[in-house]
Amino acid sequence: MDPEISAEEQEKLLTKVKKFISDLGGKLLKEKKWGKIELAYPISKKKAGFFVEFNFSLTPTKVPSLKQKMQVEEKLLRYLVVVGEKDVAIAAVKKPADKKQRSKEA
Repeated sequence: MDPEISAEEQEKLLTKVKKFISDLGGKLLKEKKWGKIELAYPISKKKAGFFVEFNFSLTPTKVPSLKQKMQVEEKLLRYLVVVGEKDVAIAAVKKPADKKQRSKEA
């Protein structure tokens, strides 16, 4: 997101993106705000951006509609939609077992 917009505008934009996902029949699984981060190169003459990660499930045929809605938003400097398998996303969320638990399982 554009780092120059207010916190209130950021929340409005995040709510709008969440609504895009839900309106297309998707389900938001996780939201992580990374905060303001310096960009590797300027985008739209901006040297920094406010990063937010959304993990969501959505029918693959609806992804182009989501991308189209995201492109219209002027305050979104850049977005990336990564299509993955359900099992991969779940595996990434699981925490590794600690040493005591692993020794009990062995």
